[in-house]
Amino acid sequence: MSRTVLITGAATGMGEALASQYLERGWNVVATMRDTAKANPDFADLANVLVTRLDVTDRTSIDTAVTEAIARFGTIDALVNAAGYGQIGAIEEVSADQLRDQFETNVVGVVQVVQAVLPHMRERRSGHILNIGSMGGHVSLPTMALYCASKSAVQNLTEGLAKELGPLGINVTLVEPAGFNTQFTANSKMPATSIPAYAPAHAMMAEFDKLAVRGDLVKSMVAVANITGIDTPPLHLAVATAGLEMVRGRFTELMDEYARWETVTASTD
Repeated sequence: MSRTVLITGAATGMGEALASQYLERGWNVVATMRDTAKANPDFADLANVLVTRLDVTDRTSIDTAVTEAIARFGTIDALVNAAGYGQIGAIEEVSADQLRDQFETNVVGVVQVVQAVLPHMRERRSGHILNIGSMGGHVSLPTMALYCASKSAVQNLTEGLAKELGPLGINVTLVEPAGFNTQFTANSKMPATSIPAYAPAHAMMAEFDKLAVRGDLVKSMVAVANITGIDTPPLHLAVATAGLEMVRGRFTELMDEYARWETVTASTD
């Protein structure tokens, strides 16, 4: 019997690329997105693909998509939370509504989809949940702090979720990319206000973005598809070595800073 994966954000980027990889491996694919008109047209003629609407900020649409998936294929063996977007702007430039919207999609949305799928997986005592995080969850960047903070939240949620679900036979993986040549930047939202004083911060981010070594989207999604549903998948999967090196450097800096101030820390015991 073929296994079934439900993917959020399957219209573009990682979600769409992953759908293709699972299809190559014989999976049934539930390709969900806010606007089904944007689905890959090749999906329309495939019997093992269900394209359906799912807005991660709308619990009713989530529950409906999960119900449709189980009715069509019988099970959901894996869930990939790939839906999300980036909010650009220095913290002072971003409105309270933009802050809420960023976390509503990137964090609350992940939790809501997981909550909708878990009763089915718990009943079967099997399944694999893969949340798309980011190396930005470890290393915050200027004018991208809200996005990085949302991915840091996803990281901690995923790690806690793994501890909760391990005894139930359900595996959890945090996929941590460093960036691909996709529509991510084009789909990111600009800040509500532009403050000239933050021009250097925006320039710093632009220079970082220009020099950043991108991961290979296809190779990365091959790796993700290959570890989906295996007996002992990783809890953390970094895709693209450049991002891994960036995080290693960040942890070195962090431990060095703690060491420099350890006498002060000791004085608080």
